[in-house]
This record gives sequence, structure tokens and C-alpha cells, in this order.
Amino acid sequence: MNRFKKNVEGLRSQLGQIFDFEGAHAAKMVNNYDWTKELSILDFLRDFGKEFNVNIMLSKDVVASRLQNGISFTEFSYQILQAMDFLHLYQHEDCRLQIGGSDQWGNITAGLDLIRKKEGDKAKAFGLTIPLLTKADGTKFGKTEGGAIWINREKTTPYEFYQFWINTDDRDVVKYLKYFTFLSQEEIAELEQKMIEAPHLREAQKKIGCRDHYICS
Repeated sequence: MNRFKKNVEGLRSQLGQIFDFEGAHAAKMVNNYDWTKELSILDFLRDFGKEFNVNIMLSKDVVASRLQNGISFTEFSYQILQAMDFLHLYQHEDCRLQIGGSDQWGNITAGLDLIRKKEGDKAKAFGLTIPLLTKADGTKFGKTEGGAIWINREKTTPYEFYQFWINTDDRDVVKYLKYFTFLSQEEIAELEQKMIEAPHLREAQKKIGCRDHYICS
């Protein structure tokens, strides 16, 4: 199995733990290689590159925040590629909404701009961003910053999974309970009070570390 196919199957396996790909209302997974593999650089520049203003691209947070340390052309042009994907999905899959982390706002709005340039001002397309999950020290919660927790037991063992949550900073645990469990507000408030009264017992951390309450169980 080549690396490309392995990556696709790996993503499908991971997403399959959250989305249903087989049922009556099955989710659909598509691969942008299918609509970009025949695209030449000249076609890319002619059909898409001309629609993007460099000054506007530079003003996007996703680019502006990287300029001081340098950014490759590949990274710079990524917002065009993501916009192309949104346009294709809008045209061929009736996809009207793109969802991403708040750091993707610039890329998502680039897609909205491209759709309206190609389909007209009345095109019904929308973007939704979700605040990034950060730790108490302000760093991102993810693989870029290190220490990421995966829902694949081959990458994160059940022991490592539990240890991550049991060692969660007291300043973060209540937020994580709200994000990653189905506990009621009353239950979370009770755990917060227990944490204040007896932080050494780490009851809130134990609760979020219990897989029965974890959103990806």
C-alpha cells in the first residue's frame, strides 16, 4: 500500500469513530486529489490565482502571523487551495458550510470570496469557526505543540490517555469537562466545587479520564 492510500484509509478509520459512513444518512469522504490531479500550474494561475489579491492574502491572520519567521510559497498558497476545495464541494456536493478552528478563519473566508466571485453575490455559502482549545499557559492543544492525545490506541495507549487527563492542570480541567464530556452543568459545577475543596483528590481529572464519559468513546 503506498503512503498516499495509507493516509486516506487512516483518516477514514479515524473519522469512522465519529461519523457513520455506511448508514442511511452516511457521511461522505472525498479526496481533493480527484479534482486537482489534472490541474496544471498555468490553469491554476489563470482560473484561480487571478481571483486573489496578494495584499488581502497577506492581511489574513493565518499568513500575517507567520511573516516574521518566514513562510514558504506552499504555505502561502494554501488558502487558495483550500478555497478551491470549498468551491468544488459547493458546486458538486452542495456543500454550503465549512467548519474549522478559529485559526482557519482566513482560509475559510478566502473560500467564501472565491465562491461568490465564481457563482455570484447571491451564492449561499457560509463559514463557521470554533475557538482553538488552549492550555492554561496559552499554548495550543495539539500535535504542533507536542503532547497530543490521539483517539487511536496505536498512537496513544489507554494508559497514556488516562495519564494525560489525570495530570491535567486544575486551571484547565473544568473547561475540558465542558468540551469533552456529556456531563450536565450541575455535575460539572459539583466537580468544580470538589476540586476547590480537595484538589489533591483530583476527582474532576478522574472523571474526564474515564472513557465512559469521553466524547469519542
